[in-house]
Amino acid sequence: MELNLLYIPSVEGCNFLETVEQKDFVDQGGPIKPCERFAGGAQKTTERLYGSLKAVDPTTGETKVRLRLEYPNYSGALATAGNLVFIGHADGSLTAHDAKTLQEVWSFNVGSGINAPPISYSVNGKQYIAVLVGSRQSPFVVGLAPELKNTSTASMLYVFGL
Repeated sequence: MELNLLYIPSVEGCNFLETVEQKDFVDQGGPIKPCERFAGGAQKTTERLYGSLKAVDPTTGETKVRLRLEYPNYSGALATAGNLVFIGHADGSLTAHDAKTLQEVWSFNVGSGINAPPISYSVNGKQYIAVLVGSRQSPFVVGLAPELKNTSTASMLYVFGL
């Protein structure tokens, strides 16, 4: 069944910009030339970020289904002809979702965060899903999700047969 949908994983939540007057430029007696670095503050993430997976009709922009995720998603999504959508998670889970409802139908935790997109390929008619795991997690995620602070960053390639 062709659903003609676009699957969009995302990072959601709020960030704030703090503006700070910088007073160490050359014309103020400091060592920094105005062109050498950004001045004016930094991004602050004070609330925990989360993620979502959306099924969107690309012809209308209408969101057909939305699934809230515990963590922001940096892995991307893989949609298969078998109506499955695969995504990786910061906690090390690789999940498969029904393409129409986005209901989770399968999950496997690899023990290390996933920021890489899953891919699909076939050999001699058998389909496989592969994903690289072990990514360094964003400080904007780990900083507000203490349960992730000890996740491993050992890079490994996992391959699953369908």
